[in-house]
Amino acid sequence: MDAQEKKSTSKPVFCRFRELGRAEMNVELQVHTTWTDGQATVLQILQAAKERGLGALAFTEHVREETAWFHDFKDEVLSSARDFDVLQVYVGCETKALDADGRLDVSQQVLDACDIVLGVVHRLPDGRGGYLDFKQLSFEQTADIEFQLSIGMIRNAPIDVLGHPGGMSLRRHGRFPEAYFRAMMTATLERQIAIEINSSYLADMPAFLALCEEVNPFVSIGSDAHRLNELGRCRDRLLELGVGRL
Repeated sequence: MDAQEKKSTSKPVFCRFRELGRAEMNVELQVHTTWTDGQATVLQILQAAKERGLGALAFTEHVREETAWFHDFKDEVLSSARDFDVLQVYVGCETKALDADGRLDVSQQVLDACDIVLGVVHRLPDGRGGYLDFKQLSFEQTADIEFQLSIGMIRNAPIDVLGHPGGMSLRRHGRFPEAYFRAMMTATLERQIAIEINSSYLADMPAFLALCEEVNPFVSIGSDAHRLNELGRCRDRLLELGVGRL
């Protein structure tokens, strides 16, 4: 098996929160490059990840159902990763919920090519093919719709990770109901998929981590890195907070 085959046939293995150790946290499982809205190339990301001592890295570009470039992107990642044997490299995608039934804005062809799939809420569908205007929604309405979309993905979508949970409410209102977080963690645990600890969105990471300690879901560590200086940020924040077994 050559290097390219080796790096393209494995998938991340997620552990439950209370089982996190230094090695399990030494990963960056949400990264964006210049293929979409990131500010660095694949090679630059790999070089920076190696310099920061990361053990694993997942390239998770934004995709749509009509995305036609994914296989070229994957080829570049795998080709570049051959020179970085110290890193376990995964190729994946970040795709948004289209409805509360768990339908995703991604093609089956892209899903089949992924090592890791992050399902996220980015827009709030209006049920007529368009999207609701966040400015016209209250916090309660935004949080409720985001929760329903998230639960739909958790229960029905072919995802490995619920990415930046509560992210739209957090970005626009700075909060997300604790009861919704708890219900989402419980649902991901039932299906044995991971919920993301995302340092870019969580306004109160200690409170989120306290819930993780309580529910003990499978977790994924992601900084939502779009720039080189953001690589490993979630790992570093968790270490600062004293998370992880020695």
